[in-house]
Order: sequence, then C-alpha cells, then structure tokens
Amino acid sequence: MKNLIIFVSFIFLLQSCAVLDYPKRVAGYSIANFEKEQDGRFSFVSGLEPKKAYNKCNLFLFENKIQTNFKNDKKMYVVASKFSLIYEYTLDSTEVAFFVSEADDNGADIEGVSNSRAKIEVISNNSRLANFVYDKLSEYMKH
Repeated sequence: MKNLIIFVSFIFLLQSCAVLDYPKRVAGYSIANFEKEQDGRFSFVSGLEPKKAYNKCNLFLFENKIQTNFKNDKKMYVVASKFSLIYEYTLDSTEVAFFVSEADDNGADIEGVSNSRAKIEVISNNSRLANFVYDKLSEYMKH
C-alpha cells in the first residue's frame, strides 16, 4: 500500500508542467527562456499562410548555413544557432527562436474565402542579434 501511494504521488508530480520541462532544459530543448524574453522579441505579419511562412523560415536558415538546434513542425517553431556566420558580434552558441502562428487579423479575399496570414516572432536573449535577424528575415519574406 505504501508503494502504491508513493507511485501515485510520483505520477501526479510528473504531470506538473514545471517538472516535465526540466528534462527538456537539461537536454537543451526547452523553449521556456524564449517565451519569457521581452527585450529580444520582434514580430511581424507576413502575407504567407502560416505553414508556408514556417517553411520559408527553415529555408532562410538553410540558405544562410545556420545550424538548426531543434524544431517542432507541428507547433511551428525553430531554434537555431551559429549566427556568427551572418552577424559577427555574437557567439556561435547564442540561440534565436522563430515562432510562426496564425495572425489575429485574418482577412478575406475577393470570393470571401478566408486568407490566413502568419505572425512570425524572432526571439533571442541577445536583443541586437534578434533585431538583426528580424530585419533580415522580414526582408527575406518579401521575396
């Protein structure tokens, strides 16, 4: 009985969101630090659909030979590093995250069919790097 109570308590403890994030933090796959970042957060709305915008973010990283550390295709985010290839004032280990979601201000085209647009957030704890990448990515998305 004592073992059962300990086991059930352990299961409830593991269901806590905070506890489940610790293994990701240790492994280096947590996005919690990007969700809390305020100074290094830049966003814009693209005319592309969210999935196409997410794919174009990945293409931007590939074309610039930036290392993708981890990504989630379902939640549409990418965390990358090695931006010293395009921005000399940063360390190779400094990460930048790209979060793509559906923009709140969806419009409608001429036939009345919904035309979803993507909101793209560029986030890093290095605000100058985030601003630089934001400028480059927003320009890249126009082409």
